[in-house]
Parts: sequence; C-alpha cells; structure tokens
Amino acid sequence: QVKAAVKSAVKDDDRRRAVMVFGLEESASEVVQDKLKDVLRVSCSTARLLVKDCHRVGAVRTGFVRPVKATFHSNETAALALKCGKNLRGTRYSKVYISPD
Repeated sequence: QVKAAVKSAVKDDDRRRAVMVFGLEESASEVVQDKLKDVLRVSCSTARLLVKDCHRVGAVRTGFVRPVKATFHSNETAALALKCGKNLRGTRYSKVYISPD
C-alpha cells in the first residue's frame, strides 16, 4: 500500500511539472525544443523558463499537428508557463495554446 501511495504521489508531481502545447507547427526536419523555447521566450520574456524534456505526442498523421508535451524542472515553472500563455495573443504564435497536462 505504501508503494502504491508513493507511486501515485510521484506521478501527480510529474504531471504538475508538465504542460501541453497545442497548435505548434510541425515540420519533417524540426527541433521541437528550439520551437518550444521560442514560444516560451515570446510569451514570458521577463522570465527564463528552462525545459527539462519535450516531445511530440501521438502518431504522425497528414493534415494534423501533434501537441508537444513539455516537462519543466519544477511545478512553479510550469505554472508560470501556463500563466504567460495568454501573452501569445497578437503574436506570430496566436494559434498556440498552453494547457496543463
């Protein structure tokens, strides 16, 4: 029972440190981390948000853009990324949305 409780707590903590980014254009020769860094730089220019890991989620399908799952080092950084997501309106990333995982 203790092991199950610890696993559940760790999983919840991992999910608090992750966000999903929808609408980020996809190309065959892309570097997802660079695109994500640019989105975060545009949205939250005053803070430097360090991404621990990021990758596209789902199978490749023509005509669809797969979301990006980004994991940060802390849940405070993820919360700041979510808060700054509203600043993408009116920029070249106006169709990009950041939501909690």
